[in-house]
Amino acid sequence: MNWWAVVKRELRQIFIRDPRRALFLFGSSLAYLVFFGMLYGTHVITAVPLVVCDEDQTSLSRGLVQAFEDSEKYRIVAQVATPEEMEALLQSKEAYAALNIPARFSREVKTGLSSQVLVVANGSNIAVANTVVSSGQEIVAAYSREAAASALEQAGQLPGPAVRKAVPVDLRLRVLNNPTLSYLNYFLLGLAMAALQAGILLSTGASVLDEYASEHPAEGSGGYWAAKLLPYWVCGMIGYGLTLTVSRTVFAVPAKGHPLELLLLGAAFTFAITAMGSLIAAVCRSEVGYTQAVLSYAVPAFVLSGYIWPVPAMDVFSRTLSYAVPLTYTADNLRGLMVAGYAPLLYRDAAVLLGMGGTCLWLALKVYRRRQASFQRRTAEQDA
Repeated sequence: MNWWAVVKRELRQIFIRDPRRALFLFGSSLAYLVFFGMLYGTHVITAVPLVVCDEDQTSLSRGLVQAFEDSEKYRIVAQVATPEEMEALLQSKEAYAALNIPARFSREVKTGLSSQVLVVANGSNIAVANTVVSSGQEIVAAYSREAAASALEQAGQLPGPAVRKAVPVDLRLRVLNNPTLSYLNYFLLGLAMAALQAGILLSTGASVLDEYASEHPAEGSGGYWAAKLLPYWVCGMIGYGLTLTVSRTVFAVPAKGHPLELLLLGAAFTFAITAMGSLIAAVCRSEVGYTQAVLSYAVPAFVLSGYIWPVPAMDVFSRTLSYAVPLTYTADNLRGLMVAGYAPLLYRDAAVLLGMGGTCLWLALKVYRRRQASFQRRTAEQDA
């Protein structure tokens, strides 16, 4: 066969006999382009939840608070009276940034002293922390220049070169949980969980598809399928434990969370993924189709989980899709437990994962029973 005949044969395969190949060749890059273009369409992170602790309560301090409120980067969610209340809101993740203005703020600014203002960022998400650090510096610097000019004018001086020397407001930054903004702590666990998810899906799907391919399918009882999927859930848990152990001992990722909470999160996550694998395999006709579905799901699921781009900063469509991804309920909680030692939404999200897993198992069982009934009808017709 000459080379032109081979080319024509493959072109027929691509465009006529198996058009899925054309879809993969031309559609995959465009699909990802549109998907990620929509996801990052907001360009920047805005409306970071901010808690304000204004201990001064003067016109000058309120002016600084107004400067943060006027910025699109922040959304003030609470104003509290004490630093302890401010810290509590940061730990509960009701706020991802905080502004603390000391009681001596106005007096120090008016007397020419440099008053320290504290801006706190939650460093467990580097994208949010970087936004808080950069925008906080810009806002405080601009306000400091205005305050210096106003003070000089009131003193009867020309606000010229002296303004550049006077720094009435001194910004002090504090980054919680990840003070060095380490990308290792930020990305490593998320990537590992995405890989673990793919491993569980591929192995579980292979087992379920083997069952469907059998000439004598087992009866579709819940007990049978529970026993069939149990080894994959247990192995997934072992893989989860090994991942956390290696990340702690080899790469020195902090492990501040309680072991039982880490265990609960891992159990709920691996259960949800195992059940999801059984459902996807139930509706796929072949192992090739199943593998393609899993690979197509893996990258969007990782991005939608909020590990690369925070869920609150996504567009409405992408944010809605993220709620259907088990990794969304795992990534932030795992990072919080490991790096910060706490995850305020752990129990709620673990319940969501268990509910997702239970729903997927129920649907997979319904599909399998329907296939079993179809197999029994065909057998009866052949015997007749």
